[in-house]
Amino acid sequence: MNDMTGSVTEISRRYQDYMVGLRRTLHAAPELSFQEQGTSQLVQRELAAMGIAYEVVGDHGVVASIEGTSTGQMVALRADMDALPIHEKNEHLDYCSQTPGVMHACGHDGHVAMLLGAARVFQHLKGTMNGTVKLCFQQAEERGGGTAEILRALAPFPVKSAFAIHLWSEIETGKVSVQAGPRMAAGDNFEIVVTGVGCHGANPHRGIDPIVVASSIVMNVSHLMAREIDPTHAAALTFGKLHSGEAANVIPDRAVLAGTLRTTDPADQAYLQAALRRVVQSTATALRATAEISIRRGGPLLTNDARCSELAAQTVHELFGAGPLIQFPSLMVSENFGDFLEVYPGLMALIGARNAQTGACFPHHHPQFNIDEDVLYMGAALHVGYALNCFKSL
Repeated sequence: MNDMTGSVTEISRRYQDYMVGLRRTLHAAPELSFQEQGTSQLVQRELAAMGIAYEVVGDHGVVASIEGTSTGQMVALRADMDALPIHEKNEHLDYCSQTPGVMHACGHDGHVAMLLGAARVFQHLKGTMNGTVKLCFQQAEERGGGTAEILRALAPFPVKSAFAIHLWSEIETGKVSVQAGPRMAAGDNFEIVVTGVGCHGANPHRGIDPIVVASSIVMNVSHLMAREIDPTHAAALTFGKLHSGEAANVIPDRAVLAGTLRTTDPADQAYLQAALRRVVQSTATALRATAEISIRRGGPLLTNDARCSELAAQTVHELFGAGPLIQFPSLMVSENFGDFLEVYPGLMALIGARNAQTGACFPHHHPQFNIDEDVLYMGAALHVGYALNCFKSL
């Protein structure tokens, strides 16, 4: 371990309590996507207190700049800020959500705390830092938003790499995954509206039952995954909504389906979108109904760049030794940091935050989700160490 990365770890540890305090403040006051006003204001206050210049982008996003000895090369570091529409069931925590029905159930409060902690570490080192870092606090990740305005703000600058960290509940605390290749799936959201002919349930022959059509669509499209996609390719097509009718004895005239399509290969994504449209239309036609389908792009395929992943692995080793680094399978969840990686080489690192002894053992988006806060200093150190190594190596 060289002197610089050694000092990064040491300085980051000094700010562990600072990051825990920030994270708990944010956890108690969660805000939904596109509503992160209080969170954004906290970020702005902390940056101002450190003397760091920043600008507000979009409604609540923040992009800050810490200049080293050069502005000719830059690294963008990102943290997402939004919470989820979930009622928290961690009443035993003195920092449990104070906003009914809203909860930080994905670790974004920790992400913000780690990046603000990294900002404090950068302030110690900027006199020897051969580059400039852009700290990007993103709104609305859970709703697929917030990236466009940040990317517009970054566009005029010589950004060499983009980097993000996600605290992960399926990885034991303190372990780190930075491997190359597809890491999170592309996620498309779709809605299908089936229109039939309503009638009394006693006379089904006089109508066209949209519930039967919708049920047939669900069954028929399931065969796409089993028979039309290479079984070695990870992909998933799931329905989460089927709504139709109000009365048990009335066949309605309309049914609404909604679901997600997740793929890890761009060719599979394009093929399945077309195939989904084909099966929906043909099924509806065969059963005398009509169907309209809309497909909305969600998070893009998130692929870690090979060279950047190698540099991140080197950084983990320098900061923490060989023990924390692990291999972890690709995930079928989606994350729109992939928007950054479509523009800049970079990666998303996963830091394990699972600790059953402290109750941090529930999955993301669960009402009892929590993280092991002991890893926050690791996240701050990894942000800083990766940026410093980028300035030297990329």
